Amino acid sequence: GNVINPNDIVKEYGTDALRYFLLREISSFEDSPFTMERFKDAYNSGLANGLGNLASRILTLSEKYLDKCPEIPEKLVPKEFYDLMESFDIKKAADFVWNKIQVLDKKIQVTEPFKVVKVDEKKGKKLITEMVLELYAIARMLNSLMPETNVLLKKLIKENKKPEKPLFMRKD
Repeated sequence: GNVINPNDIVKEYGTDALRYFLLREISSFEDSPFTMERFKDAYNSGLANGLGNLASRILTLSEKYLDKCPEIPEKLVPKEFYDLMESFDIKKAADFVWNKIQVLDKKIQVTEPFKVVKVDEKKGKKLITEMVLELYAIARMLNSLMPETNVLLKKLIKENKKPEKPLFMRKD
């Protein structure tokens, strides 16, 4: 009676959501508690309200104010992320990505590009371009952590389109 079928979770939340939880919330070396309540909390905070909301906000601004996807530099991913992955510290690598997500979310709150672009179009577009590139770097880092999300995010960014539906629908 204390077993949860991962296929049931994948059916409702998707493979990447389960991968996210296992990589960030479950220790590779010690026993870790798993409850559906804990899973839903992590899903809602890290994916629906975190990555999903961030992607939606940036891609909506990009679609509305940028004519096309900005030029994407080859080297966007910080060396520190690669070092964590190469040392197999996957949890720290995932935490590194989510720290970048939080920093970028804070940048939106502080700089308010949606207001800036209305009073100084050039400065606003520059801010939005920076945010699109930072989101693309996050998408690249998700390649080995959440491959489906990585592909979808990069596709949306390159097409300069906001998601038609949330990347991660909030679950109550």
